[in-house]
Amino acid sequence: MADKKKSQILVVDDEPDVVLILSEFLRKEGFKVYTAHNGQQAIDKIKEFPIDLVLLDLAMPQMDGIQVLKELKKINPRIEVMIITAYRDAEKVVESFRLGAFDCLFKPFNLKYLRKSIFAKLVE
Repeated sequence: MADKKKSQILVVDDEPDVVLILSEFLRKEGFKVYTAHNGQQAIDKIKEFPIDLVLLDLAMPQMDGIQVLKELKKINPRIEVMIITAYRDAEKVVESFRLGAFDCLFKPFNLKYLRKSIFAKLVE
């Protein structure tokens, strides 16, 4: 898909600490990182920037991750989406895969797994 040096990642989570940890980690890995703290901000960023991959929280107020995923895929069907969640809700995870997510990362994060999954998707 893309060279990691040019890849742009959007981190979407309503928890500021999660956004900070993930965005700092990804910047150190060489990615251009954008952030959003709710579903509407995520949709706005996807419309504004050429995002390659989205790390998307499932449990957010107002607009949950499933709703956001549906909207993101309408805007850009080729966008890669990795779900991040603290909840082990199998139905929502399965639904996210059915809607086009490629992986799911459970909180607390394993950053080595995150790196491996993102690199595999962006350079496949």
